[in-house]
Order: sequence, then C-alpha cells, then structure tokens
Amino acid sequence: AGANTEVLATDLSGVKTNDEIAAMVPDAVKADGKLTIGDNVFYAPAEFYAPDGKTAQGYDIDFAKALAKVMGLEADIQDSEFDSIIAGIGTKYEVGIANFTITPERLEAVNMVQYFSTGSLWGVKAGNPDGFDPKNPCGAVVGVQKGTFQDETIDALNDKCPSDKKMQIQRYSEESAVTMAVAGGKLKAFYADSAVAEYAVKTSNKALEVVGEPDDMAGIGVAISKSDEQLTKAIQAAVQDLIKNGHLANIFSTWGIKDGVATEAILNPKN
Repeated sequence: AGANTEVLATDLSGVKTNDEIAAMVPDAVKADGKLTIGDNVFYAPAEFYAPDGKTAQGYDIDFAKALAKVMGLEADIQDSEFDSIIAGIGTKYEVGIANFTITPERLEAVNMVQYFSTGSLWGVKAGNPDGFDPKNPCGAVVGVQKGTFQDETIDALNDKCPSDKKMQIQRYSEESAVTMAVAGGKLKAFYADSAVAEYAVKTSNKALEVVGEPDDMAGIGVAISKSDEQLTKAIQAAVQDLIKNGHLANIFSTWGIKDGVATEAILNPKN
C-alpha cells in the first residue's frame, strides 16, 4: 500500500448561500468576496495539514468554508501563530476559528459564537504501561500544546500536587509533537481537548489510548471583533443556519465526533 495522501473533507455541496444572511454582512467584509480567518493549522482533528503538507483539513476547516458559503463569501484561511490570532481580529483577520475555548478572558477581548463544546482529557501510551492515574497526575512527566486551554489549566492542577511531587510539564508548539513524545515513551501522558485526544488515539495506529473521563467541559467559539456588531450578527445567523440544516452535525460526523456539537448558536455564553 502506498502512503496515505488522502485529504479528508466534508462534502459541502449541499450548503447554500442564505441571501438574508449574505445581506447582513458588512460592506467592508463583502468588498473582496472573502471571509479572512485566522487559524493555527496544527491541532488535529480541528485543523491540520493533509499528508501533502499543503492542504489544510479538519472540522474547523470544513466549518470555516461552510460558514463563509452561507454568507455568500469564500473562506480565506490564514495560518497564524495561535497566540497572535485574537489580538489580530478586526485588523488582520475578520474572524478567528482555531478551536478557541470560550473563556472569560477571551470574552473581554472579542465576541464569541459557540459551535461546539469539548472537555480536557488525558492520553497515554496504549495499555497505560506506567499506570498513569488521570485523577492523580502528580509526579508524572506530561506534555501540553502551548497556548491551549489545557496549557492554562494544567498549572492549577499542578498547584494541588505536593511540593515534592509536582508534575514536570513540557510544552510543545504542536500537538503532534506532544502525542509523539508520549507514544515514544518520553512523556507519561498528554493533556488535550477531548476531541483532539480522541482523534490522536484514533490515528495513532493503536499506540495511544485515553484514560479517565473528560473534565472542564467548555464551549468552543468563533471569535469576532467586539466593535463589529453587524459581522457578529451575521456570523451568529450563519452558524444557526448550519445547525438548522444539519450541516454542522454532518461536518463533525466526518471527523468521528458526535458529542458536543452545538444545537444553538449562542453569542458570548457565560459558562
């Protein structure tokens, strides 16, 4: 068998432009016919490069394309440093779609429309040879991707560990590097979004498994400038359109995800 060169993508041919929603799009956004989206294409299965190294794929990529289509636009997805996207919304990017967890800090900076929710989950080498306990990770050498929700919350978990049994936390710029370090035995466990952890296991050729249950269930949202009320309303309406017509559920099912898909496009959810 040859190398896997396949690009996985949801068939979006059934997604139609909604003229009412297209009419809500601000002229400044409409002008070039594109929705400019900041994303960080290193977080499978949300967004990552296909084996060709060029084609972005993932549920966020499919979602971004479908969202733009409903608005009568083309998605212009720009690969960016994860940490820099929110700061660039309203100037460099019109929206941010990068599996952003909705947090109080982020809601101070941008508007967010929820389209998914996910938890945090631990992953280990298949068979859990080190007997890693997700309820008591103290003393273990573990990894996270920099700038993620788990990167922010793992220190609080570590604060609960006794001073002589702290976790040794290694931070990587790409999730794939974290999971490889676990598969290779360099780390005992990785901490990631539940969808990310489950996908890493699914594609690890039985090298990895998840342990425990997802905790910290949280919403994932599209980020839009707080000063652009018109675009915010158009995005919210477009997400609602994708929910109503079954397209959002269809996109997630392409990536083996059934749980956590939004049933309502909530703007700035508080929890």
